[in-house]
Amino acid sequence: MMKSACFKMPYLIFFFLCLAPGFSLDFGIQARPFVLFPYGADAPDLFETGYGGDLLFDIDISSLFLNPLPFGYFLGIQAGFNTIPKKNTGTSMQVYNLGLGAGLFYYPLSRLSLRLGGAYGLYEAMNAGKTHISTWWELGAEAGFRFSPTFTLSAGAGYRLYNYASGESLYTGLFAGLSARIQLETDASQGNVQSRLDQQDPVFPVFLGLYKQNPIGALHITNTESAEIRNVTVSFRAGNYTASQFICGTIPTLEKRRSAELPLYADFSALLFNFSENGRISGELSIRYEILGAVKEAVQNVVVSIYNRNSFRWNDPSALAVFVSPTAPEVLDFSKYIIGLARNNLRTGLNQNMQFAIHLFEGLRVGGIRASGDDQTPYISYHKDASLVDYIQFPFQTLAYGSGDMDDLGLLYAAALESAGIKTALIPLEDDFLVAFSLGISESGAAALFTNMDNVLVLDDEVWLPVSFASFREGFVNCWYAGMNRLNAAIAAGADIGIVLLRDAWASYPPAAITSQEAQFAKPAEVLVTRAVETDMMRYISAEFGPRILELRQQLRVQGESAALYNQLGLLYVRSGMYAEAKTEYQRAAALGSVPAMVNLGNIFSLERNFTAAESWYSRALQADPSNSAAASGLNRIITERQE
Repeated sequence: MMKSACFKMPYLIFFFLCLAPGFSLDFGIQARPFVLFPYGADAPDLFETGYGGDLLFDIDISSLFLNPLPFGYFLGIQAGFNTIPKKNTGTSMQVYNLGLGAGLFYYPLSRLSLRLGGAYGLYEAMNAGKTHISTWWELGAEAGFRFSPTFTLSAGAGYRLYNYASGESLYTGLFAGLSARIQLETDASQGNVQSRLDQQDPVFPVFLGLYKQNPIGALHITNTESAEIRNVTVSFRAGNYTASQFICGTIPTLEKRRSAELPLYADFSALLFNFSENGRISGELSIRYEILGAVKEAVQNVVVSIYNRNSFRWNDPSALAVFVSPTAPEVLDFSKYIIGLARNNLRTGLNQNMQFAIHLFEGLRVGGIRASGDDQTPYISYHKDASLVDYIQFPFQTLAYGSGDMDDLGLLYAAALESAGIKTALIPLEDDFLVAFSLGISESGAAALFTNMDNVLVLDDEVWLPVSFASFREGFVNCWYAGMNRLNAAIAAGADIGIVLLRDAWASYPPAAITSQEAQFAKPAEVLVTRAVETDMMRYISAEFGPRILELRQQLRVQGESAALYNQLGLLYVRSGMYAEAKTEYQRAAALGSVPAMVNLGNIFSLERNFTAAESWYSRALQADPSNSAAASGLNRIITERQE
């Protein structure tokens, strides 16, 4: 009965194959001759070394379900015939067996195949004219050399047991032998690997340098070779749009028909800035791998979507730093011109950074730059929603177009400030876009420049002035006060305020190296800039020094003449840059015998290059106080300068 069942094995194999449609399965046919060694219980006393062979048919079922482990699973049918000589009888026992097998397989090296499995089924044995039918089982392992993905020669060993119907063992023993295995499949392998890119968001050209660490998307690499592949290296290039072929990652081992995911990285070139509209680029994936020790490479096309160069998403305001390049030629050209005008009109007593900032601000305003609402991507709504893609102008575009939304104007101003060496910060508010600049002084030093400290921003004991670009048309001083008022209101309301210090932000978001011939900005006439700056200065002096000046004059009216009060007035006028008024007050103090007033008059005349008057006042101070070191130093300086 069992003998006839064994001859039906081809039909069983056919039945298994009928289950395979719809699946990509590997199946194997293995012939296994072996030698049997009686072992355990009474087997060595009853039997001698025998021999036999099995024919195995199995299917790799690993691909039928998710298998995260490095080894695979098989399920199959095993049939065989054994001849086992009996001791001292001259006869042998013939055994036919048929069963179901299952196990694991693993390929630790390209050519090495390891299999561990077992089988369980029925047998029919002819022993001394009697027929025995019962169950049998075995456990075994083998190691083989893979000549190719389809042919493996192996050596194996194991343990086998045949039971009586009563449950006692008829025979137990060890077996060892060689086997030849042919590996086939239900569909033909493609002989390569396949890839697919999942790109959730197009590439932002302004962040092109960041895509070497931040993925463009996810690559799905699928092994469609005839065997597992090893040492898989994936790299990407896209012609001139990339500066080099960049490695995306490696996969140590990828089993047949399995997939692995890698991030897609790229070393993009500045050519990406040519995308003034949304578009796509065609790139190539180079997938290098080893299969059974041979190195292969698959080159496959991949299409990458690209946003236009002005695209920006407000999920991290610090990323605005990419738009601010202090070394952009058009920004430097404007900044150098305006700073040159400022140096010719500096007021000695006032903060230099503030004077430069006023000149740059008014240079843009009187030069024709206008604030214009962006109907397509307005700042007021777009900066509140990180899911929206905003359109941000580069400074050269704002110069070329002569207008921009409040954030566009702010970024141009920030670039100009940084190009002049002034530390700058961006402060996006709910209804305004502020640009703050550092005065380069501590909070204690600000008391000499500002009557009301509520009008300044202090960060880590450093004084900053915030400027509103929602109020750009109204001039620097009004924009400064408006910016500070809105910032104070936001702080009082408990708003989440993000202050972007550009020099810190550039560490993560370096400036985009983009320039263009578009920026044909006509430099404003010096007289227009000077007039606008002078108006700002008078507003600032009136607001910050005016109340204190009025207070001192009231004290003089009440107390009468006072050298100390005249000196304080003179100092306020010096800080305001009003030297004529300062000299008048110092002369009144000097007439009352004030030596500090005489020295201060010498200092003012020295700054004005009136060395004769300066020498006269220093000399009068020394006559009144021969030990006055400030007067002596000033006089020596005058003598030296005259000699030169």
